[in-house]
This record gives sequence, C-alpha cells and structure tokens, in this order.
Amino acid sequence: MDEDSKRVNQTVMAIDDVERELRAGNRVLLAVRHAERPRIQNEDPSFGAALGLTDEGARTSREFGRLLRGAFAAAGGDVQFAASPLRRTVLTAALAAEGMGVPDASILEDEAVGNGCAYVADAHEIWELFRDTLFFEHMCEYMRDGVQRGFAPLAEATAAFEEYMMSIFRAKLGVFTTHDVYIAAFLHGRGVKTDFCKENWPRFLDAAAIVVEPSGHRRYALLRSGLSAGVCGVAPGEKPC
Repeated sequence: MDEDSKRVNQTVMAIDDVERELRAGNRVLLAVRHAERPRIQNEDPSFGAALGLTDEGARTSREFGRLLRGAFAAAGGDVQFAASPLRRTVLTAALAAEGMGVPDASILEDEAVGNGCAYVADAHEIWELFRDTLFFEHMCEYMRDGVQRGFAPLAEATAAFEEYMMSIFRAKLGVFTTHDVYIAAFLHGRGVKTDFCKENWPRFLDAAAIVVEPSGHRRYALLRSGLSAGVCGVAPGEKPC
C-alpha cells in the first residue's frame, strides 16, 4: 500500500503523522485531551474548573509540543491554539505552545470547545449523572444509544461540534485542548472508533484529528500520543488509573 493510500485509510495516527499530512498539503486540526490533572471531587459541580496539572501533566504537555515541532515547521509556523476555559486545558495549550517553540502564542479560550460545546444540553444534569462514579457506563450508553441524560443527541451534536470547530479554525495546524468526553463522542459519531471503553479510552494528550484536504474533503483519526497511560486524574503519589 502506498503512502497516499495509508493516509486515506488511516483511523489511528501518531504524532509524526501530523507532519506528514501537513507536508502533503493538508490542514490538520487536533482536538486534544488535556494533560494529567489531579482528581476531581465527585461533589464539585464545576468539573474541577480550578484544577491545574500534575507535574507529570506539565512535563508531558511540553513534550507534546516538542514532538509537534516538525508539524509546526511543515505548517510554516501557521499554528492556532484554542482551549476550553478550564485551567487544566488552558495550561495544556500554553505548555504545548512553549514546547513547540512559541511561548507567547495567543490561546483562544472558548466555552464551545469545552463544556459549553454542542454535546452539552445541561451541564448540571451531566454533573449529577456522573456523581454515581459510573462514568464509563454512562458514556457507553450515550454512544450506544445516541442519547443520554444531560447530553444533546449524539449524531446532531457531532455534526454541530465539528462545524463549530471548523468555523474558528483558520490556520494550517490547530491545537484545541478539550476533554475526553467530547473526543470520544466525536470519534464515535464519525465512525472512527465505536468500541470505546475504559481500557481503550482517550488517554491524556490523545486527540481527535480532523484532516482537511485541499479539495475540502475531511478525514478523521484517533491520535494516540503515547505520552500517558492515564485515564483518570491522580492524587499526589498515586499512579494514574
């Protein structure tokens, strides 16, 4: 199989593939899960809005940016950063930009990239849904049935989420930091991966990639960064779950 065929059929990417796509003349938008954070308390209705990153999360955010330097060069320095306004997502974007060599990068903070996005019908209801600690069970129900308490219908939300992200994506390379819930829902909704569970959930700094060809055709992939095995936040001294 030639390289062009591999790109067309690829549904799982590594970070190096981003550079290859850009050098082929395509644009790439990465909706990236933030880096490792401390644990969120079940009784916190803000979803841990004030939480930052662990030391490991900060280190891997910079490393994520460093690994994207080739993509940055392939894009001719035309990179755009956006983030869900929660502290951990903004920090992830800022540290990734630093690792990429653009420490003064402008980062757009946008609720519609995070917990104000098209998937969310009622954020408080979603918080109440997840308080029972059955997060993965509820998310699998949402992706299986297309409906879930507090969430907008999956198919319609996926289309709206993508079109909003694309409406603000102006560069050749985009790094938009968001949350695992929306990455998994988007990739499921686009048929990239329809068997998500705790064992293969998007890890910290994994991403949903949207590749835009010069014709305007879009392709989708799960980017596995390989920078973290963690699914859940951690307390000091803990290992990620």
